[in-house]
Amino acid sequence: MIYRNGRVAALIGIAAAAALLLSACTANPIEDSPHDTAAPSGVTVQKAESTDPEPAAQTAPPRQGAADAFRAWLDTSRIPDAAASCAALSPELATRMIAELNERGPIRVSSCDEMIVVSAELYRALNQDAAVDISVQQETATDATLFVTYLATGNCGTVVMTRPAGDWIITEQSQECSG
Repeated sequence: MIYRNGRVAALIGIAAAAALLLSACTANPIEDSPHDTAAPSGVTVQKAESTDPEPAAQTAPPRQGAADAFRAWLDTSRIPDAAASCAALSPELATRMIAELNERGPIRVSSCDEMIVVSAELYRALNQDAAVDISVQQETATDATLFVTYLATGNCGTVVMTRPAGDWIITEQSQECSG
């Protein structure tokens, strides 16, 4: 009798394991389309999966426009995420921005990372948010010129961007009006 009970227990274990494995392959009822037709009560409906041997075509995500890229940079600069912010600036622009910051105030910075962190702290201390109005003056697949107005201060200026590979890089920022 022990042999038979052990055999029954083993069969139950195998059946439970098989049910568990098979349930991982069934569709999640929460993810099913609301347009699926309802099956009669007590009937299980499974969606047939494609037997196409080729993998599904991967479509590239749409490329981000210059205005959205500038807003993303502005957001990362205020968090601050210094690495992401500095990566979106051309080295020449970062150098000019560091020099301007060092000329204008008592705070001295020596790197782009320091500049981003110090600037974010200043904006936070002055309670200035990053809301901007952006007018796209010109945009191609590789170059863009924006006119940006900072709503908190009224400061505005031109932003020039380039996209040499995948991501937009800010190459120039000018201040043309101050609030």
